Amino acid sequence: MRAITRLSLVAVLLSVDAVESNAQSRPRGPLFPTRFTIVGDLLVAQPKGDFGSNVDQGFGANVVFLYKLDRAGVFSLRADLGGMQYGSENKRVPFIPYTGRVLLDVTTSNDVYWGAIGGQMQFLTKGPVRPYANAAIGLQGFVTESALSGSDESWDYASTTNSDDFTHAYIFGGGVLIPLGKTATSASLNIGARYHFGGTAKYLREGDITDNSDGTITLNPRNTKTDVVMWQVGVSVPIPTRR
Repeated sequence: MRAITRLSLVAVLLSVDAVESNAQSRPRGPLFPTRFTIVGDLLVAQPKGDFGSNVDQGFGANVVFLYKLDRAGVFSLRADLGGMQYGSENKRVPFIPYTGRVLLDVTTSNDVYWGAIGGQMQFLTKGPVRPYANAAIGLQGFVTESALSGSDESWDYASTTNSDDFTHAYIFGGGVLIPLGKTATSASLNIGARYHFGGTAKYLREGDITDNSDGTITLNPRNTKTDVVMWQVGVSVPIPTRR
């Protein structure tokens, strides 16, 4: 979960920093857009098919890097890095077995991480609403990790990966950009959705780890296709330069 939180913060901070840098640098001279754009999105994930029958919706973040293949920006190369959490459990356990005066938290997090590369087509490069479509091929990692921490959750004493598996995904999506300013270097509101046609993977959901009386655990993994829809909202910021 902390990795997902960090990724969410990175997505937000990168976008905010780019917007602030853009705004602060304007008085020093005119800015011109480069071929690079960065996008930071927060997302809600809606699992589909067998995956949706096993897990609830998830929450996460996605960071996008775009490189325009033409000056107008109709065609771009696109790279994504993202992650989302679809389940978690928390148990309080005594630090010393014979007394419950000092308690620790055991937190189990069910997460998905992905990286993808593909292309994007911008149907309109000007106007108040600018629709686009994209496609990519990606790699998804399904990770369940348990961590032991104190009540302040400032750091983990120990952590264990209970399960991990990887699979491919074919990704198709689209959305709209709504400019937040009137210049070519202005940030835009990004609203979109992407469908991950995920391959078959082994994963754990909430309740799939059983604690046995002898201190061991029993895993009850699922093994299905991993289709999911990502609903995304964020900020798209062209990287500016001075000529």
